[in-house]
Amino acid sequence: MKIMKQVKVYIAGKISPDSIFKTEHWREQFCQQLELLSKTKIVNLYSAKTQPFGNLNESNPYFIVGLDTHLLKQADLVIVNLTDDISVGASQEMLIAKYFKKPLIGLAPKGGRFVKEQKQIWGNTYENWTHPFVALSCDLIVHNLDDLAEAVQKFARREILQVNIKTLSYLDEVSKIYEDEFLELEKSIQK
Repeated sequence: MKIMKQVKVYIAGKISPDSIFKTEHWREQFCQQLELLSKTKIVNLYSAKTQPFGNLNESNPYFIVGLDTHLLKQADLVIVNLTDDISVGASQEMLIAKYFKKPLIGLAPKGGRFVKEQKQIWGNTYENWTHPFVALSCDLIVHNLDDLAEAVQKFARREILQVNIKTLSYLDEVSKIYEDEFLELEKSIQK
């Protein structure tokens, strides 16, 4: 197997041993599979094997958020594993990635919590629905490991995600769109 380019990757996702992975150290196996499939050297920035202090001090928010922020700042690429049991930390890591202008790929299985063929909300049925916060914050959404590997390979070859990486300014944009297009409608409905 010829390894092409090296990519420093931050993998966001649930870390609890109670997650569907049954271990907090799932990232190592995930990155090994991704490296094999993408033929790209993956440097896993959030590896339990390389944590600077061994066991994380979960009671110190400055340590936890500081460590994650430090690692996200170093990443070439951020991948969020959008499992149905995703944690609040992973959703924050998505925003931190956008703060640092990092490319963000969401791995969201079809039929899972974030991507559905049909979704019913308040009596309405939506076709080909993607969770709005995932759709707006991710630069690319893939649905399986093979598609993710292809995206990583293209990223390593600088074929995708090099331009138009979303930043936190997308929040200003969606707020303005809401104000321009929907605020008056909301006010008239409330009356």
